[in-house]
Amino acid sequence: MRNTIVSKFKNFKDTNPKDVSLWDWLHDTTYKDEVEFIRNTTNKDDRTFLKSKLPAITPSGVFCKRNASSLIKHSGFICIDIDAGDNPRISNFEQLRDELSKISNIAYASVSVSGNGVFALIPIQFPEKHKEHFEALKKCFEKLCITLDKACSDITRLRGYSYDVNAYINENAVVFKHVVENNRKEKASKEKLNKKKKTLKNTNSKVIDTINKVINSGIDLTEKYEQWFQIGCALASEFGEEGREMFDLISQNHPKYSSESCDSFYSKCIENNYGYSIGTFFYWAEQYGFVQKGIA
Repeated sequence: MRNTIVSKFKNFKDTNPKDVSLWDWLHDTTYKDEVEFIRNTTNKDDRTFLKSKLPAITPSGVFCKRNASSLIKHSGFICIDIDAGDNPRISNFEQLRDELSKISNIAYASVSVSGNGVFALIPIQFPEKHKEHFEALKKCFEKLCITLDKACSDITRLRGYSYDVNAYINENAVVFKHVVENNRKEKASKEKLNKKKKTLKNTNSKVIDTINKVINSGIDLTEKYEQWFQIGCALASEFGEEGREMFDLISQNHPKYSSESCDSFYSKCIENNYGYSIGTFFYWAEQYGFVQKGIA
């Protein structure tokens, strides 16, 4: 942990990360007075606003931008949040922090900035399986009647500054090895792709292969509306109705994916003929490294 580097942001809206030592961040007392003020603020909206002004880090890695495709290096840690909203039976979060210290995998545990939650850092064995580790952790904590904030499955999840004089730290925490593989979704996606390969006689196989790579990587090629829109229009222009399932498949890595929304949106792409070509699809695939420049 002493040699671990993560990305730091001036506040929750900042988009320009800077490198910072995780160890130094966890021991920083610069904003402890602000934290005490927030904990004494009774209005929830005021607390939320004040929290958003504090600096934050991405504890799971170093990024050039705050999106999954811009990860430079994983830190080897996953951060879990245990909030009052998800756990109404828990009233004493300082006591919970101390209980978490008895778990050998916990490297760090602290009361959150509001005082109504606890966050903890856990070393994981397979950084490339960040979400799979989270799913395993979620099941482990469910056995303890504790619900983890599901947003922590996001590798880019921000962790705002907090101060806890009694924070727990264990530099020799046991690495968490368990994962829960999401085989069902992957299998279903592959079956759909194989079906497409058989039925689309004139389909550019390069599109199918690229979509397959995107699905297996877990990277969201449609993370911004502009990308989702242009990719939908490109597939509609090239394949018409036959591209509907392709669009659905390539949209599935988005955290707010909805098959109904994809279907409705794709219909609009077909009806309006916005003029994008299949080259637009390959342009976005190229930006994320799924095709080599110039090949498409």
